[in-house]
This record gives sequence, structure tokens and C-alpha cells, in this order.
Amino acid sequence: MRVCTLELAARFVLNAPPEEIADNNRLFFLVEQAHWYYEDFSRERDTKLPAKTFEAFAKEMFSSVEILKPKLKGFDNNVKEFKAYKFSIPTCGAVLLNPTMDKCLMVKGWGKHSKSLGFPKGKADANETEEECAAREVEEEIGVDIRNFIIPEDKVVFYRKRGADEFTQKNTLFIIQGISEDTKFLTHTRKEIGDIVWNPISIFERGGQTLKSKYGSVLPVLRTIVEWVRKKRKAHPKPKTNVVIAPESPAAGRAKAMSLQELENELLASAPEADDEPDEDDTEPYVPFAALDGFRFDKPAIMRPFVRG
Repeated sequence: MRVCTLELAARFVLNAPPEEIADNNRLFFLVEQAHWYYEDFSRERDTKLPAKTFEAFAKEMFSSVEILKPKLKGFDNNVKEFKAYKFSIPTCGAVLLNPTMDKCLMVKGWGKHSKSLGFPKGKADANETEEECAAREVEEEIGVDIRNFIIPEDKVVFYRKRGADEFTQKNTLFIIQGISEDTKFLTHTRKEIGDIVWNPISIFERGGQTLKSKYGSVLPVLRTIVEWVRKKRKAHPKPKTNVVIAPESPAAGRAKAMSLQELENELLASAPEADDEPDEDDTEPYVPFAALDGFRFDKPAIMRPFVRG
């Protein structure tokens, strides 16, 4: 484990600018990238490596790397502040509607324990507009390009507040009409999107705990979407069709169309999912420090503290 941790620290953290390492939030973003790589690739190559939460992985890295050991002081509080800060970053995405506007496209997270549905969306990058962020996230998560179909005023906005934290997250979803249910969708993410489905909008008009458990973080905006659709249908009753650019990969498939009965069955009781089959391309053996091939030390930066001005 320690060898792998040192390798990932060298790859993702130690060669970053000093100001990145000095700032706790920026440092934790670097460690988070290393953690994703650890879970997605390192553990698949070496099955003896244990699963680690982000906190456990970060603490292991800080304990193993000399330059990061001072960061162990106040570690728990710094992690808490980082999570609160990350939660405050605005997210953008899209609600894709079929031509008759009675279904919307939703995604399910990765893994057996991820049962709730949401919309394709993600955190905005620095200096990125809401439209740019939404288009990028939708393309990453479901593999279609919506840039030409985003209408700035066709959007819904909702806010989320986590517990007693001082940060509130703004969420913006652009509504895209007329997406054919025959469209092929293919996620470009790894271990992030577990399923893509067409979801009946009529189910949003219900309430109760089952709805909360099924739609989780997007529950506050569901009724707003229903109202938006109702007004659009009244103003423009004729179905609208937009053809989005979709992946042509043979692995691409249509999103599943969920019937009301199927959705109700999931709301009441979710059957356990089958174990995921390992990817055929991930069978190469794990080689310690293989990621450092071609790595070169930044000698001027390393020597700078030892040179008198």
C-alpha cells in the first residue's frame, strides 16, 4: 500500500506548484484525483490493495510523504472544510425531454448501493459559463452534444444546503426538448454512471418518502420541471424534435425506457444488482512506480530553497 501511495503522490501531488500544496483546498483536490486513480485503476491491477475512503486515503498519503506530514495537524477539520467548500461549487447540467415531453432522461450512479436517479450534471470549472459547464458535463456523462440546443432562458435553478454548513450549492439545469428515445447514449466516465434511463415525468407529481429515496438530491426541482412542461405544452402543443450528436461506438445503446410499473417497483423495493464484470483491458499486472516512467525532477525548483538570494 505504501509503495502505491508514494507513486500516486509523486504523480498527482508532489510535482504541483508550491502554492497548490500550501492551500489546503487545492491540495485536497490533487489528493482526490489520486484517490480516484487508486480506486479506478490501482486496485484493479493489484487486487490486494484495500478499498479506502477519501479521508483514509488522504491520511495514508500525508503519513507516508515527508513533505505532507505537517498537514496531519488539524487533518479532520481541514477535510471537513474541504468537503463544505467543494459542496459550495455550483453545478450545471440538463434535463433532456422526449418529443412528447412525458419522459425525461435520468442517470443512476455507479455501484450496488447507488439507487437514486438524478440528471446529468457536475461542478463548474473556473471561468466556465453555465452553458459551457452543462454541455461538458452532459457529454461526459451520457455522450451527446447539446451545445446547439441550449436556450439560456429555458432552465430551472434550485439550491441545496447541507446540514448546518454555511455553504449553499446552486444547481442549474437547462431543459432540452425533443430528444428521441431512439438516441444512443454512452457515458464517457469511469465508475460514475451505472445506468441511463427514460423516466416518466408523471411520477414527479407524487410525494412521500419513496420519492425522496428514489430521487435524492434533485427532489427539490422535480415539481418545477413538471410546471415548466405543463406551460410549454399549453403554449406549444406540437411535439418538437432535436437530433443530438451521439456516439457511434458499437458499445453505445439506447437508454432504457422505464414504464410506470417498473419505476413503482423500484420505488418500493430495489432488487440487488449483479456483480460487475471486470474490464478485459484491465488485466495487465500492477508494476510499482510504473507511472513514473519518463518522470523528471524539476531541479531548479528543488534547489531554490538552498540558493541564497
